[in-house]
Amino acid sequence: MILFTTQNFLPDVGGTQLYVTGLADALAARGHEVEVYCDTASRGAARGVDQARNYPIHRFGGPRPWMRWRKARAVIGRLADQIGRSRVRAVVTDTWKSLELIPAESLLHARVFCLAHGSEFLIKPGSRKERRLRSALAKANIVAANSRFTASLAQPFAPGGTEVRVILPGIVPPSGAPRALPPRADDGTIRILTIARLEPRKGVDTVLAALPALREKIPGIHYDVIGKGEDAARLQQMTQQLGLSGTVTFHGYIPDEKKAALISGATLFALPNRREPGSVEGFGIVFLEAAAYGVPSLAGGDGGTADAVVDGETGRMVDGDDAAAVQQTLLSMLTDREACARLGDAAHERFWTTFAWDAAVTRFEQALRL
Repeated sequence: MILFTTQNFLPDVGGTQLYVTGLADALAARGHEVEVYCDTASRGAARGVDQARNYPIHRFGGPRPWMRWRKARAVIGRLADQIGRSRVRAVVTDTWKSLELIPAESLLHARVFCLAHGSEFLIKPGSRKERRLRSALAKANIVAANSRFTASLAQPFAPGGTEVRVILPGIVPPSGAPRALPPRADDGTIRILTIARLEPRKGVDTVLAALPALREKIPGIHYDVIGKGEDAARLQQMTQQLGLSGTVTFHGYIPDEKKAALISGATLFALPNRREPGSVEGFGIVFLEAAAYGVPSLAGGDGGTADAVVDGETGRMVDGDDAAAVQQTLLSMLTDREACARLGDAAHERFWTTFAWDAAVTRFEQALRL
């Protein structure tokens, strides 16, 4: 039995939710017994998610401290109940916070596996939060970092008995993503796409700043932005000030079918991320989502994106703080369509052989010793 305890699970929206749910689904599909203890969500939406799965999902609601305590007590009880039920061989947590309230003695007979994403390790040295983090990680056998960068952030907080290991994440292939790429149809349309929570570190502003010059070289270019966030108003104002209203479309959140159509129709996926105080890109699942459709990426070089995008092979890396470099790299990629298509083909191949869950799950089985 593999027990998941997590704050992040579908139908809640986000990269971590997709990652944790995808891992649970992939392990269950390989014939492993799975049981999930997670935070509550909209009752109707959660019912649909839970009914679509063949493993038990226990949800806990209420005020956050009360909810966390109740969930932890249920997990502790399940770990203690090894008579008449499947023995818990492994415990998987979404972050260190889901380990915090579970005492070490309850975990003695299970292999404990804590996922690590990046920004949760950007904490003030000597703070109470640092002490909590160290105490939680001491209970884990493996901290599974989603990138080499995240591993470098996590390592200083892991005690000697806890292994920090890079285990690249998996992703559920997006609906409609082709396992075999069809012949590329070039109608001359150039479309840049970004999918992100709209916050400064994603670098949408540097793409907008590059567009006036790009439009002079590439008439008819269009930029589609999918997502919402606290930076949306500033970015929309910037679009108007640059005279880009006819060149940029902010879609907000859209149905999966429309998102799939925009990805498959994109020439290039652009997310020239940069570091902001307390926030960094630990990996970048969204680059893989684009790769599933054969779309190459332009990624910022800060954080863990180098494990999601291979520079010169599946896309290009650029300094997200250097607006001129972002502009020049976008121009060089978009004006050499054959080279751009080759990057997209390689990204597509890497997605299906490395990151689609039917391939990726083996990495996790080996780490969990299943």
